[in-house]
Amino acid sequence: MKRDWLGVLAVVAILGVGFVAYGWLFGNDAADRFRIVSVAGEVVHVRAHGGESSAAAGERLATGDRIVSRGEGSAVLGLGADARITVGPQSSVEVLGVSDEGVQLELEGGKVEATVRPGSGRVGVVADGRELSATDADFTAVRDEGGTLAVSTERGEVAITGLDGLSSLGQGEELVAPRDGSPLRAPASEALLLTLRDGTPPRTREREAKIEGSTSPGARVTVTGGERPVSTRAGSDGSFRVTVSLAEGENRLAVRAESLLGKSTELSATLVRDTRAPNVGVSLEF
Repeated sequence: MKRDWLGVLAVVAILGVGFVAYGWLFGNDAADRFRIVSVAGEVVHVRAHGGESSAAAGERLATGDRIVSRGEGSAVLGLGADARITVGPQSSVEVLGVSDEGVQLELEGGKVEATVRPGSGRVGVVADGRELSATDADFTAVRDEGGTLAVSTERGEVAITGLDGLSSLGQGEELVAPRDGSPLRAPASEALLLTLRDGTPPRTREREAKIEGSTSPGARVTVTGGERPVSTRAGSDGSFRVTVSLAEGENRLAVRAESLLGKSTELSATLVRDTRAPNVGVSLEF
């Protein structure tokens, strides 16, 4: 009987050692190597199997998990030793898959910045069926609430799938791809396109004035200087229109456009509301 027990204990010991050795050899090869590196502000870790908690450095990220930042919160996710993905403020990502080849994330909304180095694996970012992926590149991706995707490649090359006519984005290039419009690809520039349409008279009796123009698709356009600030999003073709309430007298308007990638341009104009004088049908020069 004693020998039987010793035999059982020996088998259990061997199995235990084997289990530990397997975990040591293979446990970090795939899922265990994708983790939260750091957290700033309010960030929530929503687990695939249910439940959520404040995100914390060191937590493992598995398929189906989500990272949601709130307010000014942000989180840095790490794949292996060298790949880093920063989830920006008011952003949300879901882990679609983790393997020895890399990680794939769904960008549900907001902004991510990826730094990928050889040997860490492929980092893929998906938004509405369009995927960006890289094994050696630095890139930024933004998805707005309307589904417009904006991408900037700071270093290396990013492969693209799901966009007709585009297979990659090179270093120093930008892409704006509306969900229902044609993608626009161009060299990165510090300046943001912003033009205003002529036609608004510089002096008017009217209570309101319409400001129309064009800029980058999805850009936020804000007009200040009237009775109150007004803003809108540019459409898939970059066009926009806002209605500004004018105060009596001189209204010094500032029209500011900010792209999804954070670049901005501002133009100014002066409109005079004069209810005591007749309208002057002269076009306003911007």
